[in-house]
Amino acid sequence: MEKGDLITLIGGVILVFVIALVLNPQYLSGFPGISEKPAHTPVQTVVSTVHHTPVLPVTAVTPFTAPVTITPTAEPTIAPPYRLFYNSSPFSYPRFKMPDNIYIYGAGDIPFRGREMVTFAFINESRGGLTQRFSVPYPVWSLNATVNAERTPQYGNFKMVLCYANNGTVIDGMEILNRGSMTRVIQTYGVDVYMIITTAYIDSYQIDLETPKDYYVQYSPR
Repeated sequence: MEKGDLITLIGGVILVFVIALVLNPQYLSGFPGISEKPAHTPVQTVVSTVHHTPVLPVTAVTPFTAPVTITPTAEPTIAPPYRLFYNSSPFSYPRFKMPDNIYIYGAGDIPFRGREMVTFAFINESRGGLTQRFSVPYPVWSLNATVNAERTPQYGNFKMVLCYANNGTVIDGMEILNRGSMTRVIQTYGVDVYMIITTAYIDSYQIDLETPKDYYVQYSPR
């Protein structure tokens, strides 16, 4: 074989070998020093999702205060006035006659001004007599007398004295001639008293026992 033909043969073999390697690269894995390139493994990236809670603007916190309910003060109950009557046994009292010097008690007192008054007792009659015993709890109170004499006003006469029930001592008194009104302010309280009353030529009279409303609320028995 000629030298040229040999070279051509060797070149053909090499060409076949190269083509075989290109088409089948796994044949090289068997040769020493050559390792198979590992297949590319995609790296999985784990993305953590963090949920952020929205931050609200900070405002000043006002302490909770329970609502205060204001109950209006109840209006005190005003009891109906107590009616006084005459005693059926006037001679059992230490004094049962009208004193002769009734004039010494003079004109009436100035009634309470600018104060709301409460009538807590009264007596309404046409004839004279001695009242039942009674006690007043208020430190200051008044006797307001009104005399009616329509038929013979020129002869009308009314007299009254307030006495201690234990000894008959006169506390205060009044006299109304003809007809009209008069007030006596009394500062005796907490003890039994009674009234002696005489009338002449009058139709009727009424005496109201009154005290300022603040005294009535404060000192009335509960």
